[in-house]
Amino acid sequence: MATRITNQATLTYQYAGTTGQAASNIATALLQEALSVANTTLDTNYRRNGELTYILTATNSSANALTNVVLSDNLGAYTPAGSTAAVYPLTYTGPAQLYINGVLSGSITPTVSATGVTFTIPSLAAGATATVLYKATANTAAPVTAEAGITNTVTATATGIADASTASHTINVANYADVSIVKDMSPSTLTDGSTITYTFTLYNYGNTAATDVVLRDAFNPAPGNLAVSINGTAVPSSDYTYTAGVLTLPDTGAATTLAVPAATFTQNTTTGVVSVTPGVTTVVVTGTI
Repeated sequence: MATRITNQATLTYQYAGTTGQAASNIATALLQEALSVANTTLDTNYRRNGELTYILTATNSSANALTNVVLSDNLGAYTPAGSTAAVYPLTYTGPAQLYINGVLSGSITPTVSATGVTFTIPSLAAGATATVLYKATANTAAPVTAEAGITNTVTATATGIADASTASHTINVANYADVSIVKDMSPSTLTDGSTITYTFTLYNYGNTAATDVVLRDAFNPAPGNLAVSINGTAVPSSDYTYTAGVLTLPDTGAATTLAVPAATFTQNTTTGVVSVTPGVTTVVVTGTI
């Protein structure tokens, strides 16, 4: 990153036994690094196990070609609360492509370790810009609570350059609900006139509650004498529709609402792995066959 230099001079002087003072204007200059680096993503947010595209850019602002230009990405290393060891929420998956001044140069093979990924560009001409695009995955160490984020830092070095340049980028987790449904019927064997129970278990693996959920099911054969409950609380028949064996819960404009709470997340301070406990809502429907 370029550094802005500011400078102001002052002076004192004498006249007729009096001391006067004056200050100059503030002069500025921009100290441009010989090798600068930038870091961003094509993606605006991430999800657990989701793929991301990172863009690393190195610019040679010197008057001479640079050799052995190295871009090292720490893959978002951070230390979880209660731990003393760093974990790495990004996993390099590749492939990686190298562009010089916006023109595709070809694939580039990095050195990948548990603590980062390193790209080496043998030579970068004076005034040239190298851009590396690579794929990574937000792994099980990626924080996924609402408003969490991953900050990765890229360090650029080159032969003959005394000071390394760094650039950090933060991408925030997506705030989302991720709902699945499991249906169960009991008993497994029944006769005419028996009571059948349908249990719908709704799981939310996301970090945001799912609201305005509508459950629909077409029963065949259609049971009679229907009774519906949500998490053990009876739902009045006025709050759902049941026509020709098709249940819609809740009905439009009903006082009853159906929602699934957000998941909860627990991070292992030793391994960094984030465990997900889904939010759960249970709907039970009983009727007579």
